[in-house]
Amino acid sequence: MKDKKVFNILQILKDLSKLNTVCTKEYAKKLDVSVRTVQRYLEDISEFFDIELVQESRGCYKFLNFEKVREILLNHEDYEDFEKFANIISAFNPKLLKYFKVEEKLLKKIINDELFYIKISPFEEIMNFSLFQKVKKAIKYSQMIDVEYESEQLRRFENLRPHKIVFAEGNWYLVTQDDEEFNGGVKFLRLNFIKKVELKSKEFKKNRDLLKFIESFQSLMSAYDKPKFEVIVFVDREVERHFKAKKFLDSQTIVKDTKEGLILKYYINDENEILFLAKEWMPYMKIISPSHLQDKLQNIAKEILD
Repeated sequence: MKDKKVFNILQILKDLSKLNTVCTKEYAKKLDVSVRTVQRYLEDISEFFDIELVQESRGCYKFLNFEKVREILLNHEDYEDFEKFANIISAFNPKLLKYFKVEEKLLKKIINDELFYIKISPFEEIMNFSLFQKVKKAIKYSQMIDVEYESEQLRRFENLRPHKIVFAEGNWYLVTQDDEEFNGGVKFLRLNFIKKVELKSKEFKKNRDLLKFIESFQSLMSAYDKPKFEVIVFVDREVERHFKAKKFLDSQTIVKDTKEGLILKYYINDENEILFLAKEWMPYMKIISPSHLQDKLQNIAKEILD
């Protein structure tokens, strides 16, 4: 094996994840190296992970605080999960993995690119990676930030409480909250439209309700501070196969399968969630209830025709 040293160190780490002590003579024989080489391996591990190495008995050594290393090492089940994750993400777009700081050499050994190729919509690259890192730091340490943001015009947001970075619909967003009344102060800011981030010394406590919302929101049109309501729609048989194969919103359920088409039910908290979906599927989708949303959809269709 070309990287014999790496292999040997990994073998020691693998054993250490189960045992606490390494005896140099035993490992010299097991790895077919000298006792001094095994000692150097232990010193390298100690230096790299910044953990103290102590002699427990003659020729046998123990690492203090080895739990720090165990948190990093992958067991067999973890490795299988990571392999699945790596394959799925890489199949969609391997560039996405760099934002999780995954080592490229490791991925090449894990990913089986002979099995999958998935073509997706264009993927937004982070244009300012240092700003991306600064935002991650603010989220990790619950630091308030001031932001200069450019959409239709340049705006400044102060005392934002950054909660999560979200990758949705092919773009990167920073989910923040401030004290504005609209939408409970929650904002989805496109990361590439953020021109400047200033970290503040003031810390904040993360909003658990907002974190739950981030985990469950259906689309970028979802509202944070509104209750959900039921929407019933009809989808023509000509396109119903698409709705049977895929949920276009997480809450989508089939109420009835008729000869003419499908009756579907959604739970939304902002009418734009269903209006944008219905607009994409015009004229094959009709909103049955609430009826006023069908009126709005017809007005949208009229504006498009005009």
